[in-house]
Amino acid sequence: MAVHPGMMIKPELDERGISQKQFAEMLGTQPSHLSEVLNGKRALTTELAMKIESTIGLPAKILLSAQTLYELESANSSNAEDKQHETVAVTIPVRDHGLLQEIVRRFGWACVF
Repeated sequence: MAVHPGMMIKPELDERGISQKQFAEMLGTQPSHLSEVLNGKRALTTELAMKIESTIGLPAKILLSAQTLYELESANSSNAEDKQHETVAVTIPVRDHGLLQEIVRRFGWACVF
């Protein structure tokens, strides 16, 4: 099951003790806009993903991949006859494998290294 990237970002903020309002200020965005992204009501844009990466280090590639998978699954779920799980290959730079392992652990994804 695909997860909206907001569900990946929220735990990071909690672990770091950063409020959504503080994070919005750090990113230079409106708190209401950030709240909608974090709660899955708005898509994560490339621009915001890049700001998040530069601010707290979550790789924009992983966040945007999650957004794309979430959108694809949401589109597919509207068609009840076409509910299948699929395997998606994602290439992650070696330096990001630790983060990928953490994401896999938190969200129960299957991963092959």
